Amino acid sequence: MITPAIVWLVLPFLMAFTGALLPGIETTLALIVPVATVLAGLFGAMAAEPLNLQLVGPYGVALLLDRFVAPFLILNGLVTAAVLLDRRSRPRAGTFVLVLLVLHGGVNSALVCQDLISLYVALEVVGLASFLLIVGPQSAKSLWIGLRYLLVGNTAMLLFLIGTAQVYRSSGSFRLIDLAGASSTAMALILVGLLTKAGLFVSGLWLPRTHAESPAEVSAMLSGVVVTAGACPLVRATTLVEPLAPLVMGIGLASACFGVAFALIETDAKRMLAWSTLSQMGLAVLVPAVAGFYALSHGLAKASLFLLSRHFPSRRLEIWTQNPLPLQVWLPLQLASLSIAGCPLLVGFLAKESLLKQLPGPSGLLVTSLAVGTAAVYARLWGWPLLGRSDQGSQAPGWRASAGVLLLSLALLLAVGLGPAGPSWEGFLLVAPSAASLKALAILAAGWLLHQLLQTLRTLLKLPNLERLDDLLGGLAVVGTGLIVILAR
Repeated sequence: MITPAIVWLVLPFLMAFTGALLPGIETTLALIVPVATVLAGLFGAMAAEPLNLQLVGPYGVALLLDRFVAPFLILNGLVTAAVLLDRRSRPRAGTFVLVLLVLHGGVNSALVCQDLISLYVALEVVGLASFLLIVGPQSAKSLWIGLRYLLVGNTAMLLFLIGTAQVYRSSGSFRLIDLAGASSTAMALILVGLLTKAGLFVSGLWLPRTHAESPAEVSAMLSGVVVTAGACPLVRATTLVEPLAPLVMGIGLASACFGVAFALIETDAKRMLAWSTLSQMGLAVLVPAVAGFYALSHGLAKASLFLLSRHFPSRRLEIWTQNPLPLQVWLPLQLASLSIAGCPLLVGFLAKESLLKQLPGPSGLLVTSLAVGTAAVYARLWGWPLLGRSDQGSQAPGWRASAGVLLLSLALLLAVGLGPAGPSWEGFLLVAPSAASLKALAILAAGWLLHQLLQTLRTLLKLPNLERLDDLLGGLAVVGTGLIVILAR
């Protein structure tokens, strides 16, 4: 019997095929897909019991739709819809929409898969579709960046596949839960693949340059959604295999510190946003109970910022004061950057507070310090000047508001009701004057002061270049070796 869940999983690929046969209406057809994914996410969040599916026998495909995966699905649906709406206002560009649907379907599959072979296939689909989107402009630079991304991703997934074979050899099963009885080498190889796909720590060094050279809508998908295809199963694994939890937490904290340090020094706007993704995904994997909600709050804001980046007069942050922005760009820019920084009244505030409640002691203090660093990173966007009315009148025709950005901005305001415990509006209670909101305002103020301090020091600070291809591949080897040593203890 074909269940609605199977129809939903197949729908993106079916619509991509239909769109290829009926060019001209593919964007309208495509909008059905993210709507279905948002509904599937809401079903998973509100269902009394999780939906388990086992296909093709005990060694076949295992799927699980539950509250844990629901925020990731809602994020995938909203960001994909935003990108499609953003593309409607611009000329058609080849097969972009069709490849985007394949990417969306691959991410959905990766989020709900519970067996390692199906997860491997889904992540490979995500990687190939991302590659095709990156090389869409068909320039020499985009082709090299795409091939670089594909090489790093395929190397990591080859290690993942070898680890999967070792899991089957020891347990006779491909189930994710059977990682618990696998060897340290098998777990390490699988972790390398997931860490690379999630863009975490040294394994995520492909992010900055890939984002800098990709079109804005592709960067929005990569940073808002694609990284969750690796982060979601990674966090799920920590709930099934107890020894992985402290290890992934350590990697997450290291990634958060690493990303903030580079983002504070970066002078290119898109690269700064990419370094911030590396940091924020590190925080997202710390606590399984809030991982999905934190990824949702981050992905909505980051996708909005990347969609807006095509309207930046310049990507050079040091000259931003010379280039005022129109209201339809300035307002969502401030909304998204304040949300990631944890400003009260926005979903990012609730996500950070939910995370801090789960991290008492030194870990909580470190995350609070990182919040100050994050505020300092985005303080560089808060002061962007606004065009006056007389200037807007002459420049307005070149600055059309994006329906996709509007959708994400509304989601940032309304997603407060999709707290870690599921859909409710209790999250709004946190926005009233309280110790939490006063603390958040103090963090924002401290971040602003740190930003002002770095204004004079940034030109003196230099960080190493770790983004060459040999660095990326060497990083995989270093991470893999380190994981084997740690897990073997």
